[in-house]
Amino acid sequence: MGLLDDAVGTLGGKGGSGNAVLGALGGLVESAGGVQGIMSKLEASGLGDKAQSWIGTGGNEAISPDEVKRALGPDEVRAAAERAGVSEDEAATGIADMLPKLIDQVSPDGKLPDLGPLDDALAGFLKR
Repeated sequence: MGLLDDAVGTLGGKGGSGNAVLGALGGLVESAGGVQGIMSKLEASGLGDKAQSWIGTGGNEAISPDEVKRALGPDEVRAAAERAGVSEDEAATGIADMLPKLIDQVSPDGKLPDLGPLDDALAGFLKR
C-alpha cells in the first residue's frame, strides 16, 4: 500500500478543513463508483482532457470549483460538504485542489493501476 500512503501523505497535512475535505474525498470516491467513476463523470462533463492530464506524466491541468460542481453534480458536492462539515463552496474548492493531485499520485507511470483494490483501499484510507 506504499503508493496509496504516498498519495495521501502528499495531500495530507493541510489541517482543519483540509483534512475534513480529504476525508470527504474518500466518501466521494466510494459513492462515485471509484476512481473510474469519477473519471467517467469528468469525461461526460467535457473535462476528459483535464482528467487525462492528471494520469499522464506531464503537468496537471487545474480544475475549478465550478467544474467540480458541474462534473460531479450538486448532490455529490453537497454530500461531500456534509461529510466534511464545510460549505459546499469549500468542499468544491478542496476537491478541485486535491483531486488532480490524488489522481496524479496514484498514476506515477502515466496510467492508472488496477482500480478495484486501489478504489477499495483509497476510499477506506481517506475516510479515516
